Amino acid sequence: MAGRLPPLRNLRKTTVFAIVVFLTFFVHRFVVFFSDDSVNFNDSSDVEQSPASSVVCRHIVNGEPFGSDSVFEENSRLYVFSTISNSARFQEDTLVHIWFLGIDTILVEPCNLVGGVCSSMLASDLVELGEWSVDLVSGKKLLATRQFRVVAPSR
Repeated sequence: MAGRLPPLRNLRKTTVFAIVVFLTFFVHRFVVFFSDDSVNFNDSSDVEQSPASSVVCRHIVNGEPFGSDSVFEENSRLYVFSTISNSARFQEDTLVHIWFLGIDTILVEPCNLVGGVCSSMLASDLVELGEWSVDLVSGKKLLATRQFRVVAPSR
């Protein structure tokens, strides 16, 4: 009996062995984590990137926006110029620009897609003081949004 160890003694060795293995694993993970330069906290593989971008401007000259800004004067004609990266996907859908003043819908204007570019205009008599936004929508899907402000004309 002198050569046999009690079961409690074996349990302690097993517990110590399991703790050593666990701590070794933890130390290994910390070393790998801090030595790996390509750690990416934002896994966006399942998030679809926006297929469109929009700009609010004063004019469209030669098919390009001119006078882009986020603050415009009251009673000026405004345009929204949207570029769509994968326009082939939206050919059959109806693309519309929806103009909002605060939470009120001011204008819903269908836009014609030509070469991946869609634009629409807001007449000067509709432009009022306040916080505005314009959305590019395809069906029920929001593709792009742009916010801007209309202020009183400076003298």
